[in-house]
Amino acid sequence: MKAAAAALLLATASGAYAQTTDKDSVLAYPASFFADMRPNTAMDMIGRLPGFSFTNTGSARGFAGNAGNVLIDGQRPTSKSDDLQSILGRIPAADVERIDVIRGGAPGIDMQGLTVVANVIRKKESSTQWVLEASENVFQDGHTIPGLNLNYTRHDGPKTFEFSATRYNSFDDSVGNGFHSLTFLNPDGTVDESFTQRAHTSGHGSGGAFTGAATLPMWGGTFKANIALQDSPFMSSAEYFGAPGHRYISDVNVSRNLEVGLHWNGNFGKLEDETLFLQRIGFSKDVNASFETGDDEVFRSSSSTDETILRETLRWPLSQALTLEAGGEGAYNSLDGDTAFAINGLDFPLPDAHAHVDEKRGEVFGQGTWKISPEWLLEAGARFEYSRIAERSDTTKQQRAFSYPKPRAVLTWSPTKDDQVRLRYEKVVGQLDFGNFIAAGNLGGNGVTGGNSNIRPDQRTQYEASYEHHFWDKGDVTLQLIHEDITDVVDLVEVFGPDGTPFDAPGNIGNGVNNQINLTVTVPFDKLWIPNGLLKIGSNLQYSSVRDPVTGEHRVITAERPQDITLKFTQDIESLKSTWYVFYYNCWDEKYFRVFQTQHRRTIAPYLEAGWTYKPTPDWSFEFDVINFGRFTYDNQYFDFDGPRDTGRLALIEERTMKSQPRIFIDIRKTF
Repeated sequence: MKAAAAALLLATASGAYAQTTDKDSVLAYPASFFADMRPNTAMDMIGRLPGFSFTNTGSARGFAGNAGNVLIDGQRPTSKSDDLQSILGRIPAADVERIDVIRGGAPGIDMQGLTVVANVIRKKESSTQWVLEASENVFQDGHTIPGLNLNYTRHDGPKTFEFSATRYNSFDDSVGNGFHSLTFLNPDGTVDESFTQRAHTSGHGSGGAFTGAATLPMWGGTFKANIALQDSPFMSSAEYFGAPGHRYISDVNVSRNLEVGLHWNGNFGKLEDETLFLQRIGFSKDVNASFETGDDEVFRSSSSTDETILRETLRWPLSQALTLEAGGEGAYNSLDGDTAFAINGLDFPLPDAHAHVDEKRGEVFGQGTWKISPEWLLEAGARFEYSRIAERSDTTKQQRAFSYPKPRAVLTWSPTKDDQVRLRYEKVVGQLDFGNFIAAGNLGGNGVTGGNSNIRPDQRTQYEASYEHHFWDKGDVTLQLIHEDITDVVDLVEVFGPDGTPFDAPGNIGNGVNNQINLTVTVPFDKLWIPNGLLKIGSNLQYSSVRDPVTGEHRVITAERPQDITLKFTQDIESLKSTWYVFYYNCWDEKYFRVFQTQHRRTIAPYLEAGWTYKPTPDWSFEFDVINFGRFTYDNQYFDFDGPRDTGRLALIEERTMKSQPRIFIDIRKTF
């Protein structure tokens, strides 16, 4: 790590970016690269990196596989509740010395299983900053959702102290006014009767969060402790007016989490040691109710979770060209969940309504990073995972053990300073969502879903080829091709309640494949007569295939989105101390396949944004955005059969279509 860090420090601030050698895998972007945009935070700077697409922290259990693709001073944050985007949003841009983009790997850098990561390097000078930020969301119908955030950062040589208190806002951007229709079909497919109702939906929440962290020199290394407290309630509703009857649906959810993390990094001789410890506890409660004449339904659920993780990593830099790494991770996770469903005051039996799940999981790993030559770099290794899951529910009491080898290799070729080719092979194992072990309710959608204690994690063998080309200092084109062979695809299957009633539930449906084509393009317009203009294009195409367990036909995997296309143009205008942007998104489309039902859920373009940020002085920032001024349409169609889809007939088509609301976002930021 020290050798790599010393090499990276050789990068100079000349030009748009600098590299340690003409054919290296590390691009260093100094603070001056971002000066024209007048960024407020490190997250603002990440958004301007050529060819880089940000990935936030994951939510799966354990550390492995949850890393976002940004490091801070060479380390990943020791937090999962406090996500990476929020952490980067609290780092003042004035505290950032440079950002290194590491492509393919570099000796001494933990790539966290990714082919490209960014590393935010903070300045070491002593400084103190208070940041007060107030925001407001104003919707078309007049309701508002405000936010308030106070951040404190103190650097004192190797010591750093951080604190934040947040009153945050959350909302569903697909709600508004629209219609709800029901079409009943005869056995010959003709319409028996149909109804169309006016509809109104809403969804919003406001909660609080507190985070604190301290980084100190200790035992010849660096010690960091962090704490996060979160309270995040959310309320949504849907109301249908007119024949065949007035219906009101509400969903109230409360979620609370506490997390404590400890991290030490230092050296024992030539060995670099990294120790991570994390403790998380959480509680959630949900009440989902539907009321209409002659039919009242209430679904209640509550769960408590616990997670304890200890991870140890040792790195041995044999030379500046070769680093070996080995370590292990142990984790204990548990969930206690209770659900209940009542129809007109009478309890309705559910499969796995009450469940306790606990997992003891261990992983050992080893890998090496070898800089074969200035043009070639190889990162290769393997992980071995073992877990034992114990389940107790209304219908099941069992223990299951899983063990998986997970080899990985990445070969990087950099023929010129502007071109790089990456080849990757990896075995990836999914992780079971404990929430799938207990029943769930969505009375405004597909109804009640059963729990399934026999679900297994999916396993994916991935093959990737990527090509990256830089041009015009700020420009980049990156093409990524991925093929996945999937074992034990997780989709939806049929389970039965205590009284024999069938329910849909998450489960395994066999083997499948998935193919992706991902393209990102960054085009600077300085040479096209628009100074400081920048166009970023993102296109992600995906095609999956699996055999449907009901019909036997091949289809896409449930909930996979076939394409995402984004366009964003920004321009920095130094004379006005301003940045403006426009953004387009083609929206999304996904399908669900249940035993007695198919669902087509989508948003219909256009989704459009435009905004302006004015920064008159380094300590003041004003942002004004018009969000969703194209007013996309949210459309949800359900196709219900009177039996299994292979033998039953289509009996009912239900559709819910909402015209979403535009909103104005205002943000004022003051630095002290």
